[in-house]
Amino acid sequence: MDYYRFLDDQINDALNTDLAFNNLLRTEPYKLDPEVVKGFFARYALIKEFQETTLSLFNASLKGEADPEIASLVLNELPEQQSWDYHKELNLKDTPLFFRTDEVVPGKICEIQCPASLWGIYDQLYHFYRHFGFEISSFQKSLSESFADTLTQYLGKIPLIHHLTDHSSIPHDARFFIQQTRKHGLQYFTYDKGVTPYNCNFIRAHIPLGLWTENYASDRLARYKAGKLKYDPPPIILFDEKMLYMFPFWDKTRHYYSDEIRKIFPYTQLITPDGFEMEDGQKIDIENFCKLSQKQRSYYIKYASSDFLIKWGSKGVYLASTFSGIKMRQFFGSIVEDYHKKRYWIVQKGYLTDDTATYITRNDDTANVNVHSKLSGFYGPEGLMGVLMMQRPFYKVHGNEETIVSICQ
Repeated sequence: MDYYRFLDDQINDALNTDLAFNNLLRTEPYKLDPEVVKGFFARYALIKEFQETTLSLFNASLKGEADPEIASLVLNELPEQQSWDYHKELNLKDTPLFFRTDEVVPGKICEIQCPASLWGIYDQLYHFYRHFGFEISSFQKSLSESFADTLTQYLGKIPLIHHLTDHSSIPHDARFFIQQTRKHGLQYFTYDKGVTPYNCNFIRAHIPLGLWTENYASDRLARYKAGKLKYDPPPIILFDEKMLYMFPFWDKTRHYYSDEIRKIFPYTQLITPDGFEMEDGQKIDIENFCKLSQKQRSYYIKYASSDFLIKWGSKGVYLASTFSGIKMRQFFGSIVEDYHKKRYWIVQKGYLTDDTATYITRNDDTANVNVHSKLSGFYGPEGLMGVLMMQRPFYKVHGNEETIVSICQ
């Protein structure tokens, strides 16, 4: 049976395109332990507490009510018109509505994507597995149906949406998800009659830059401040940077966060010219970190600032254990240079799982491969809506032609 033809037809029939499903398909949905599933549901409250605490700290820093370094670490590379004064005047209170977590091991969130890609891929896989008779016991609705129902209930009216897809790493994935949600009653500018740039009540983009630079940005920001529309993500840089994962562990801010919040994130610190604080509380300088064995350097080095040309599509993410000592010193040399230019990097404890995955080949045969895995939870205002598994024979697990995907049950 031509399984990939089914997936190709899904997206091509929806978009009138000639595209191919560009991942590999796991032979069946990934069976999660029931306790792991419960953990995904339970983490939503802690994620929201983390987002709300971090936003409050950021706003307090902008107003001079908390250490100004908190805001400066976030705003460092932005152009002046979108930097300090813009964010201070906005005084935002909203946190992201819909987002995707990335967890290398269950319970350790290495990043929260708002809203990012893979929503369409999840929806494709949900319908694929349903079509071929697999049970999806944990989630009774597709992601598109859950999204449509939740957003309609949240707004209390028919959502009229402008979804800016240009900065998505997989634009056709976003467009497919748009078409899927239209089947459940959502209406979009450029897709549905009567939806204009001026009556949209929900504006989406994949990075804040898209919200700031689109044609109707000034009018929409005024309407947003007047409570006449919602943004998702919020029109600020905070939730688009990796810097915020450092705050629960940083000596200047850690006391604002509970131990329960710290437990859901890998240990993370800011890299400075003097080094950084290790998980045991001891300071380590760059030279001594480079002297550690590769096995002892099981940490990710991540660009943490706002330049999307560096961070987009898993760029700016490196595993220190893959570097020799000499290469590590050279890399940290460039990081220190960046620090003095207010371009910041973080170090984050690494977790790698060693798994074996069985997948369907392009010829509809099956094959096995050793992989690393990543779980992604999809959340909305009412909590968890689905979990996706991605597996790849490489330490950075993200979508490409050798990545094996499935949904979790």
